[in-house]
Amino acid sequence: MTRRRMLRRIAYVRRNRCSALVAALTFFILLNPLLAVSAIGGSMLGVALFAVLVLAVWALRLERPVLWGLGVFGFITVDTLIADRMGYSGLRPIALGATALFVGAITMALLAYVLDRRPITTDKVFGAVAAYILIAMSFASLFGFLQVFQADAFTAAIAHGPDGKLNWSDLMYFSFTVLTSTGFGEITPATPMARSLIVIEQVLGVMYVAFLIARLANLYGSPKHLR
Repeated sequence: MTRRRMLRRIAYVRRNRCSALVAALTFFILLNPLLAVSAIGGSMLGVALFAVLVLAVWALRLERPVLWGLGVFGFITVDTLIADRMGYSGLRPIALGATALFVGAITMALLAYVLDRRPITTDKVFGAVAAYILIAMSFASLFGFLQVFQADAFTAAIAHGPDGKLNWSDLMYFSFTVLTSTGFGEITPATPMARSLIVIEQVLGVMYVAFLIARLANLYGSPKHLR
């Protein structure tokens, strides 16, 4: 009986691959503050992020040329992230920029899958949640990239990064508060470019939810579904 249940669960995950992606992203978010405090922990986070994004590629069932391209780009991203964590701070702009592009590319592919015209499935619902999380992570990388060139881009009551800057955990937390329009207020944008990025993320967060609700309403309100 136990083996049968296990096989059913494996079959469920194979049918709904984005459920595994959501679980991995949730685990990554919980793991982040525990490991971000040290160089070795930060390197482990870079590897964990790469593993999560590889899982996203697996969930999307992308074609082989796209897989190879994303794999090479992801490998470069992880290398620069690890080098940055090990003290090569000159690579930080490349690491953060590459992370933003890599996560953004995965997010766009996931959004194309979630918002296409084919019927909504359980896997797509999980995919919608995963895409929402990845949007926040993409902007967290962009905020970090901006902070390299504008040290005073953000002001915070407490900053856990070096030289009083926001670290990755701070930036990811801030990005989620912006995307969900929560705005607790302990971190605020202080430069015009920072404010522009905030506005774009806020609009994307609201429009994403609106598009998703409209997509579901269109599906379940269609005459074909009512029959």
